[in-house]
Amino acid sequence: MNTIKTTTTLKIMAALGGIALVSSILMFGTQASAASAQGHLKVTSKVQKMVVINKGGEKSYQFVPAKKVLPGEIIQYNTFFQNISNKPANNINIVNPIPKHTVYLPNSAQGKNTQTVFSVDGGKHYGKAGTLKVRGKDGKWHLAKPSDYTHIQWQYQGSLAPKAKQVVAFRVRLR
Repeated sequence: MNTIKTTTTLKIMAALGGIALVSSILMFGTQASAASAQGHLKVTSKVQKMVVINKGGEKSYQFVPAKKVLPGEIIQYNTFFQNISNKPANNINIVNPIPKHTVYLPNSAQGKNTQTVFSVDGGKHYGKAGTLKVRGKDGKWHLAKPSDYTHIQWQYQGSLAPKAKQVVAFRVRLR
């Protein structure tokens, strides 16, 4: 099993020059990407924020490098993985934690040829959205909300051909 655990907050941000949380403002380094080699997979990550473009009264959305993110803004995390070997890669799982001070945006997890599952217990157990339960303050079990998610796992279906590259992504809102 090739489980790739990426750290979308601390380790990736540390590679970018650090993370600073001051007065609820999240500051990112200039280039929002980091790379690591995982066996015969090369993994890189990119962090972007969504901005609204208003041209002639028409709204559109664009993603730009996340240099500065304020509460309420949307951040997209992209994890690229490439088979750098000469053999097909099988049983690939990509795991991303939901960064602290953010909330996962429902239905934003994307990945071609993947099955996406979520965790509400720090990545110990995974299940499909709408099936996970959390214990409430009242002591009773309730269906988990996207704000309860702690991790996302993409299970790549099939083999990743030699030199082939794929991407998984998800969005969060800074609290």
